[in-house]
Amino acid sequence: MKKSLPLLLFISVCIIDFLGIYFKNQTLIYVAKPLIIVSLFWYYSVHTKTLNKLFVAGLFFSFLGDVFLLGKGELYFIVGLGFFLAAHVFYIIMVLKHIAKVKMNQLLIASIPYLMIFLLLLNLLYESLGTMKIPVIAYAMTISVFGTISLLLFLQKKTKTNLLLVIGVLVFITSDSILAINLFHKPQPFYPLLIMVTYVLAQFLICKFVLKQKTTS
Repeated sequence: MKKSLPLLLFISVCIIDFLGIYFKNQTLIYVAKPLIIVSLFWYYSVHTKTLNKLFVAGLFFSFLGDVFLLGKGELYFIVGLGFFLAAHVFYIIMVLKHIAKVKMNQLLIASIPYLMIFLLLLNLLYESLGTMKIPVIAYAMTISVFGTISLLLFLQKKTKTNLLLVIGVLVFITSDSILAINLFHKPQPFYPLLIMVTYVLAQFLICKFVLKQKTTS
């Protein structure tokens, strides 16, 4: 029962946040969104005896990113984006520790899909980014690197655990891509909910990867 409570809390605060987005209730969003990463950390901590400090750092900066993205205006967005960039850097370092000697052909294969996504989004959004060009491009490059090394790890060790990471990062990129399109290209009323659903799924899958990697390593 003790181990099931954090998961129940995580699911509950996610649903509350989704309802807040759907009904445009800012109070629900302000209450629930910061608790998403807090409850995920609780879930992670009760399922492991030794905390992965890099993963915890990634969660911490994700939490800060969530909090700042609740604010309105360009400054809050840039700071929130910066915190998420930092989170991805810690996630990248965490994954790099599991990668063996890199072969050039594997690196090329792993980078192609994420380079294509990056270039397609850049082509779509570049003219409308305005003053946000540098922070958005820097963030997009960082998460593309995260995608590349996650696929590289899977190409080296084709396990279900590593596949979880590949899917998690791809879902994260999907969430961020929808967010960018919604902000800088063509907003849609259903995008905000889709952004959060994919975001929490991505964070949960990365968490499951860390937990399973611990048991299989």
